[in-house]
Amino acid sequence: MSKTIAVIGATGAQGGSVARAFLKLDGWKVRAITRNTASDNAKKLASEGAEVVSANADDEASLVKAFEGATAAFVVTNYWEHLFSGNTPDESGVKEAEQAKKLARAASKTSSLEHYIWSTLPGAKAQTNGKFAVPHLDYKAEVDDWIRSDLPDLHAKTTYLVLGFYPNNFANFPNLKPFELPGSYGKWVQILPTPASAVIPVSGDINITPGVWVRQIIAKPELTKGKYVDISPEILSFGEMLKQYGEVTGRQTAYIQASAEDFTNVWGVAGKEMADQLVFGEQFKDGWGSVSSITKEDLGIKDDEWPGFKQTLESLKDQL
Repeated sequence: MSKTIAVIGATGAQGGSVARAFLKLDGWKVRAITRNTASDNAKKLASEGAEVVSANADDEASLVKAFEGATAAFVVTNYWEHLFSGNTPDESGVKEAEQAKKLARAASKTSSLEHYIWSTLPGAKAQTNGKFAVPHLDYKAEVDDWIRSDLPDLHAKTTYLVLGFYPNNFANFPNLKPFELPGSYGKWVQILPTPASAVIPVSGDINITPGVWVRQIIAKPELTKGKYVDISPEILSFGEMLKQYGEVTGRQTAYIQASAEDFTNVWGVAGKEMADQLVFGEQFKDGWGSVSSITKEDLGIKDDEWPGFKQTLESLKDQL
């Protein structure tokens, strides 16, 4: 008898990766949960064999119905959507946390559910005794604590999935993309509020790696339930990433460190949020992932299954 994985955010990057991975697995059906079943991405998933259903993270009743009969669920929320809608960083975090709690409560009411995978991030405040605050990290981490304290039965079924830096940001995130500097004789520069030597965990291709990791997380429930799993197969410095970007594109590159204040003045509230994360990340020499996280080796993930930073950029050359 086949099992069903319910995927929140199936038309986006993380959820889409999970949906595509499970559409290829024998014995699994995919229920793609989205607000807009008429979108091009939703129609494509339906054509590939997914069951596409409508639900809204603000409507707990719709989520309960969408999860009915599911064996597993993958859940991701979108802080940036709230921020880019005009909310402050803390308002965005509150809205995201409210949605995450509705999703968790709906999952806790799903009697068939055996495994819940929640895409979260490590808290800056928690890791630095309150010295640094980064709302798009902290509110997710607070949801982790809430699941453990308020929904202990769900916690026992939950894997807390932590993704590192997306290589895809070099193509898609405006304040992280290198750009050609006018009058510089063809130099492409990246201006960030952190030293080139600062390191960060890197997720690999966001359109592929979440599906690979979730597949293995569900395949090894005795290892992964109630635990953290990081998708950070590489830990790279920002200088090394820009170097690899130059090798892929054939461009001359230069890295320029800005102050957090200047970066915020240019990029506004989204710039401050990114600056806060990068300054927080400088406190760690081996990345800021989870403590005692289950590794890709523990999960049995082979090196040829995940595209690394450079390989991901190669696949994005037309967008760089």
